[in-house]
Amino acid sequence: MREEMIERILSDFLILVPLLNKKILRESELYKLDDLYPSHVQILLLLSKNKQLTMSEISREIHVINSNLTPLVDKLIKLGYLKRQPSKKDRRVVHISLTASGKKQVEKHKQYAVLYLKEQFEQLDEPTLEALQEHLGEVNRILEPFI
Repeated sequence: MREEMIERILSDFLILVPLLNKKILRESELYKLDDLYPSHVQILLLLSKNKQLTMSEISREIHVINSNLTPLVDKLIKLGYLKRQPSKKDRRVVHISLTASGKKQVEKHKQYAVLYLKEQFEQLDEPTLEALQEHLGEVNRILEPFI
């Protein structure tokens, strides 16, 4: 019985996640700001939560291999959003961090995302919004140990 329940939950997740990305979040709309790809925005958001990270740490967090990560980071450096800093302890290690311009870009993206998502949720009636808020809160509470 438990195994069947877990399989149903997994099946629902596999339906829900792409649905959220395609129908609600619409990554193409959400990330179209300033000609950045979703991976660029993921890097900026990740670094906004962490003071600095190495390329390997970024790679692990956003699930992109180092060889694919390098051009993404290079573009963000060229745009002035990121900077490279050699480690003081180990010269083979390079830390990546946000610049002031990068921090502004993160805030700009967050504001754009909030406006975009508000527009999407404006279409829902009050009881549906209340149910969504309640259920999302409960899902977050249940999944908190995994985060």
